[in-house]
Order: sequence, then C-alpha cells, then structure tokens
Amino acid sequence: MQRRRSLPVLTATIVLGLGLTTTLAACSGGDDRTPTRSPSATRSASATATATPSRTPVASAAPTSGTTPSPSASTPSDDQTGPADDGTGPGTGNGSGVDQPDSVDFAAVTAQGVAAAGGGTVVSLVGSGDNWTVLVSGPDGSQTQSVVSATLGRVTSGPFPKDADSATKAANVARAGALQVKADAAATSAVGAVPGSTLTSLVLGGSGSAPVWTATVSAGGATRSVTVDGVTGTATAA
Repeated sequence: MQRRRSLPVLTATIVLGLGLTTTLAACSGGDDRTPTRSPSATRSASATATATPSRTPVASAAPTSGTTPSPSASTPSDDQTGPADDGTGPGTGNGSGVDQPDSVDFAAVTAQGVAAAGGGTVVSLVGSGDNWTVLVSGPDGSQTQSVVSATLGRVTSGPFPKDADSATKAANVARAGALQVKADAAATSAVGAVPGSTLTSLVLGGSGSAPVWTATVSAGGATRSVTVDGVTGTATAA
C-alpha cells in the first residue's frame, strides 16, 4: 500500500517542474528585445558618420569670373599717379611724343636755359629736333647746362654745372660784356644764310672786343658752317 501512493506524487512533481522551467524560459526570451551591439559594429557606424561630407556649401575665397574687382586692386597707388604732363612743371622727359617739331622757337629755348641757370648769357646751343642743350655763362663766367624741349617749352634735364677753367671763365665774361647779338638771333641769322637749312650747333667765340658766333647748319644731307658777327649780326656762310 505504501509504494502505490508515492508514484503519483513523484509524477506530479516532475510535471510541475517542467512547466515552471518552460514559463521562465519564455519570459526570459520575450522581454529582452534590444540587440547587443558589438564594439566593431559601433566603430563602423561612427566612422561612416564622420566620413560623410557636410552638405552645407562653403564659400570659396577665390573670386568668380564676373566678380567686380575691389577698388584697391584696380586703383594705382600714389607713386603710380601724377598730374598730366602739361609742360608747366619740372621735367624729366619729353612726354609730348614729338621728336621733330615743324619749327623751333630758339628765343623760348634759350630763355628756358637762362632761367634754369638763374641768369646769364647763352654761350652754346647744340641739338636737333625737339631736344636742345643750352650752355649758359654766369656773371663770373661759370657754366650751367640744361636740356630743353622745344615742343614743351621747358627744361627736361638739368640744370647741371659744367666744368670751366679760369681762362674759359674770363673769356666768357669778356665776350658776354661785348655781345650785342644773342644766341636766338644768331641762330635765326645762321639758318637764314643757307636756305632750307636747320641748325645743329651754335658756339660763341672770338674775343672780348669782337665776339663771333660759329654755327653749323644742315641742308640736303650736307653740313655748312656759318659765322655770325656778335655785334652787327651779319651772317656769312662758308
């Protein structure tokens, strides 16, 4: 009688244990639905997000074609600008674009040389076309040289002092004191003595009592010498 009663009790216990185990397994598998991410998956996602370029446009520093340049880039600096060359200021060049003027006003050319030297007497005039070198003797016979533009009517180079020994200075003073025909009048007389000629040079010589201008003129490709009396203005072509 004792053995028949224990079998049903044991069977019921086993069945109850199996049911409890099944219930616990079902609860454990159903509640934890969040997948576990491995470290490698996390790194891969982070790298992908970092490597993705931003879609926000970035302004370029370089100007586009059609962009209006800045005034500072197109406007020359102060050292690149200046007043127009109207022939009224101190000169460093012709600037007129004329190398061979139709005529030369020797009175204006020599006057510019004398003004640049601060006064005196023209004792030499050499040049052609637009550029003329004017040599002026001062009251003490010292010499000053300038280059004058016949087109602009002003000094374009100089004035510069020109060496002269004591004998030359004394001769300049003596000739200037007796001179009656100035350089511009002597130049006009010299070219008038040879029709169709142009002046190349004019130099004051002679003595203190009889100054004489010696001129070189060019006509038809040939040069000729003309003397002009510094007192009377008489021109004689050689």
